[in-house]
Amino acid sequence: MKDCLEQAESLLIQYVNNGWIPCGAVALVTQEDTFIRYVGNSAIIPEKTPLSKNAIFDLASVSKAVGTTTIALQCIEQGVFNLKTSVKSILSDFPYEEVTIEQLMTHTSGICHDDKKYKQLRNKAELRRFFFEKPLEYTPGTKVLYSDFGYITLGFIIEKLAGNLDAIFMQSVAVPLGMKDTCYRPAEKGLAERCVPTEVTPERGVIKGIVHDGKAYLLEGLSGNAGLFSTLEDMTHFVKMILNDGCYGGKSILSKASVNLLKKCYTSGLNERRTLGWLSDEKKMGFGDYYSDCCIFHTGFTGTSVYIDFKRKCGIILLTNRVHPTRDNVYIKEVRNNIHNVILSRFDNQKG
Repeated sequence: MKDCLEQAESLLIQYVNNGWIPCGAVALVTQEDTFIRYVGNSAIIPEKTPLSKNAIFDLASVSKAVGTTTIALQCIEQGVFNLKTSVKSILSDFPYEEVTIEQLMTHTSGICHDDKKYKQLRNKAELRRFFFEKPLEYTPGTKVLYSDFGYITLGFIIEKLAGNLDAIFMQSVAVPLGMKDTCYRPAEKGLAERCVPTEVTPERGVIKGIVHDGKAYLLEGLSGNAGLFSTLEDMTHFVKMILNDGCYGGKSILSKASVNLLKKCYTSGLNERRTLGWLSDEKKMGFGDYYSDCCIFHTGFTGTSVYIDFKRKCGIILLTNRVHPTRDNVYIKEVRNNIHNVILSRFDNQKG
């Protein structure tokens, strides 16, 4: 399997030299094995810093899949709520009776998908009131429209019923998986120096160790839509757990039944195929040309992605900070497509 990573590493070196990404960390994961490569500089500004093996990346929206969705599935297993539970039955200030947990997790809730006016807000209370007061954009369950605000709402639900998002994730996911460097708000834990910087902005300077996403930043780094930070090594533990029906190191993080839910399409007949918290639509891939018909995946704005292939029983993790120093770097889709192609084409040959 090492050959699968050799060409990927060569491509990453080329992309770093071209200025497409500052750095790249890529892993191929199977049920038993892990193969990893690191390339480039974690920082360009204020000075070039070589990427280290213990570098911590801002996962951005990959947090939805790895963090919020995993905790939500655990809540379902424990009877805290179910997919048909009404959001309003939990959050009394949420105005819409018809919206369910399932619709939040599949981006079919009708909740505002985006509104840049949130940037004028100052804190969590203002953000919550801002999008709770906005009308639904469509009838729930009739359309897929990706919504950060929907997953922020799911985060509010978890906070109310289960507790602090960071504490719950640490206790029920990170610790049992041995994800020792995965957390929310790493700067508060003394991990800022190991964090890969993201964007450089006039308002915030070099963003490092603090969540890049603007909405999650208003929520002080504890949000259902973004805020989780992790290393490549830690992320391989998570993917291996999913590939092994929810188990890792003799510990069950998710039931096999919950993992099977991730293989199910909940949006048949709508404009996009989605499972709970993950995308599974080949039209929306950007994960190369060799994807299988039984896979799930998610991307993050900072340049992160996770692909899990149930048919091949493998996963690919690609962590970059493509927004450093600016979000104007638009090559990440080309990078991801090509990296996945060279890995999966060789993987199939070596699997025979």
